[in-house]
Amino acid sequence: MSLRKLALMGLSALAIMLIVLVMGFNASHQPREAWPTTLELSSTRGTLTPGTLAGDESGHLSLLIPGFTHCPDICPLSLARLQMVWQRLDLQDQHRLHPLFLTLDPARDTLPVLTRYLSAFHLPVTGLRTAPDDEQSLKTLTQRLGLQFHVREHGPAAHPADDYMIDHSVAILVLDDQGRLRDTLPLSQTPAQLADRIEQLLDSVHDSVHDSIDQGAGHDVPAESAS
Repeated sequence: MSLRKLALMGLSALAIMLIVLVMGFNASHQPREAWPTTLELSSTRGTLTPGTLAGDESGHLSLLIPGFTHCPDICPLSLARLQMVWQRLDLQDQHRLHPLFLTLDPARDTLPVLTRYLSAFHLPVTGLRTAPDDEQSLKTLTQRLGLQFHVREHGPAAHPADDYMIDHSVAILVLDDQGRLRDTLPLSQTPAQLADRIEQLLDSVHDSVHDSIDQGAGHDVPAESAS
């Protein structure tokens, strides 16, 4: 391997590490709108919108990992890390979680490609894809999620046009059933730390749902008439 190629690989790895650090330090625990209300994405389990992210079930969360199937190491390692986290959660928590893989390369990552790629992991993960000719939707979604990505152009002219790589943010993004970003979890944490944080977030949305139900029930109680 040439020194130039090694240097480029080193710079790419450094860029990814810096993005990981930025994602970790900028993680916010305050829910904020992330998924555009009008955005519909094709996926390996049908069309997804903010309202169908969690199957229309309150108190559920989605765990989203960005990436692309031609990624040689970071993306499969990220999914493997999420798989380890998944195995630490009990069945009740797993039922309230929806792992998602958002491709940053919709031109090459068709739904069949995503299905084959994700089937290698022991994880019920859904592949998400914007239309390949709709760059703006992907740009808007990633910006609202706080994700960064950059397409590294392919090599010499002799190489095919689809020979390129993508540098991108590495993290688990936690979305609630309204498409709001609840937290950004750096994959530098251990599976145990990540599982603990996800359990805390599940408890938080569970409490919020029950508070809303209690408040609604309070409004339905008729006032006692004066005797």
